[in-house]
Amino acid sequence: MGLQSKYLSLNPELCTGCGICELVCSFTKFKVFNPRLSLVKIEYDYENYRVERATLCIQCGECSKVCPTSALHRDNGVILLDHSLCSRCLACVSACPTNAIVVVDGTPYKCDLCGGRPLCVRYCVRGALHVS
Repeated sequence: MGLQSKYLSLNPELCTGCGICELVCSFTKFKVFNPRLSLVKIEYDYENYRVERATLCIQCGECSKVCPTSALHRDNGVILLDHSLCSRCLACVSACPTNAIVVVDGTPYKCDLCGGRPLCVRYCVRGALHVS
């Protein structure tokens, strides 16, 4: 990951599973409130009041290493995806160690930290999400 990498991280002890982060993300990226389209995924165990799993892009760059068109590249600590260069081969999806790349209609999407000001962090009422 390089010293300049920026990525989302979750404090599971503060997360209540409210889903606001997923709704904000899906609306920001796809203009619909649909957690299945979110690039942030939180699986919460409501019986035991705890996060079971969080799927977040850690900006590690593994996806960019396998991209045959250089559509994925690091810029200011974040791996960005240029859809105009993407061949939709989906090699990035297989390479992602956290399964954080979402495919919609054959096109991959990944967290770009909303240009440096991630809205999921901004709207997390408990402060469970932050940029590291």
